[in-house]
Amino acid sequence: MRTILSLLFICALTPIFAQQDEWTAPEGFTLNYRTLTWDDFKGREDKEHATKLAEKNLQALAYVCPAIYFTADGGERLDNGRAKFNFHVKCAFQSRAFVRESTKQDHSNYVLTHEQDHYDIALIYSNLLKTQLTTKDYSADKYNDEIDKIYNDLMDKYHKTQERYDHEVNPDGAEDKPKQYLWDMRIKKCLDNNTDEYFSSPENVVQNVKLNGQMVKRLADETDLQFVVRSRPIYMEFPAEMTSKIVTTTEWGDNPCIVAFYTQKYYIEEDGALPIYNYRTLAYVFVNTVKDNYKRILIDTFSNMGKPVKISATFFANADSDQVKELVIIAT
Repeated sequence: MRTILSLLFICALTPIFAQQDEWTAPEGFTLNYRTLTWDDFKGREDKEHATKLAEKNLQALAYVCPAIYFTADGGERLDNGRAKFNFHVKCAFQSRAFVRESTKQDHSNYVLTHEQDHYDIALIYSNLLKTQLTTKDYSADKYNDEIDKIYNDLMDKYHKTQERYDHEVNPDGAEDKPKQYLWDMRIKKCLDNNTDEYFSSPENVVQNVKLNGQMVKRLADETDLQFVVRSRPIYMEFPAEMTSKIVTTTEWGDNPCIVAFYTQKYYIEEDGALPIYNYRTLAYVFVNTVKDNYKRILIDTFSNMGKPVKISATFFANADSDQVKELVIIAT
């Protein structure tokens, strides 16, 4: 059985699709170990796209260019005559991603959140693609058509979601912040549950993502790092330096718990002065409840005069007279 490869690019919401028998995977890295920063946006503005926007008196502040693609190795024939493949799916962040220099100076993070959402939509559909491809077997003589149908049907939904997201949040180039807020929650709800069913949900259905104690679903073969990045609380970042701070433990029971740390930007505005932007660090624990379901619970918040703190150590010790060890976090 021949190897199957497919590619999808989204750049400035202009989709280009290509599929071929022999193809080299695109450059780009998978951001499942941290969240986006403006340093990731290394590309230059596409002149043709800029010209089209200028005709409408519009200007791109930034855009991301994720690429979703998959490969399948040789495959095997099952006893029932069907075929089974081992699929590899990637959601790559492409270096053509662009940001205007003036946008990088805006400390509100509004545009960066918007672009992170675009990438997260791509990540959601790449995870769904892997789930749908790997949970099925295929006809020995028509597996290409069957796999192509799964891919094409899902990517059609992906195109429409990306386009609708931008159309609702940036109608005619204007920012609709209430709609952005709604889509932030929709995307977070879909990320947490590995689904696309909430992209059309009203606010009352998705607003619980802001609450403590939410249930999140872990994917098959997902590492602890990938899990805590994808399942991060809404409006929180997972910087690269936190990758080494993840702690997995069974101190609180037979089921494993995962402790992870996030940063959050917030601002204080007093007496009409310009807002002062601050950072705080938040510790969360993911408690495994049933099978692949975890409860996301806030442990504590750390702040150092509005600056990020350094997590020096995380461990368990018996700090009182009972037999249960307490979680100890040293922050400096």
